[in-house]
Amino acid sequence: MITETQEAPLFSDVSRCFVEAVRRSMRVASEGEDGTPDALSQTELAERANMGRTTLNKYLGSNSEGTNPDLKIICQLAEAVGVPPAILLMRPQDWASIGSGMLTFFQAMSDPKFKELATELQSLDSTTSPRIAEAALRVGKLLKTVEDSHDPRVSQELRDFRRASKVSIATTAAAIPFRLDGVATSHLPALLTICSILGTTTAKANQ
Repeated sequence: MITETQEAPLFSDVSRCFVEAVRRSMRVASEGEDGTPDALSQTELAERANMGRTTLNKYLGSNSEGTNPDLKIICQLAEAVGVPPAILLMRPQDWASIGSGMLTFFQAMSDPKFKELATELQSLDSTTSPRIAEAALRVGKLLKTVEDSHDPRVSQELRDFRRASKVSIATTAAAIPFRLDGVATSHLPALLTICSILGTTTAKANQ
């Protein structure tokens, strides 16, 4: 069971990243007279987000770290600066994992075994959560992000990490909404490679 003490660092980290992401986006969310990206003022952002300056300052002001915006506020600000809501909640390690996942995918595509698996995944006949999780673990085994969590030759700490990585990779992949709004099995090889990297990052952070 995750305790309140364990949750606090994650909340604090995401809260800080949220504020920083909105501020970075604001720097280019408008357009100058010459057509180049320009900064959006807090007044303009408040108007776009349909909220008062006082409310906006509550979440973006100098004393805002740790303030908990609800989902409605996150969506309003994301729409105001023109990004998907999830982008505002991503931490540096999440961005790094996505980048590493894409690099890993491009490198893996030169491996005949991975290419064969990728072709199989693109014609997967079922995208239920268990099937996607199973597919993610197959990708992980090929990429060696999923390893034997019962191997007696390695330390208990490493076995625990491998077990946590396996669970995180499976659950991350299962969250992908396949067959909704354009998400298709043709995306599976790349997305499951990213999930493979994200899962190990999450497990490492939770150790």
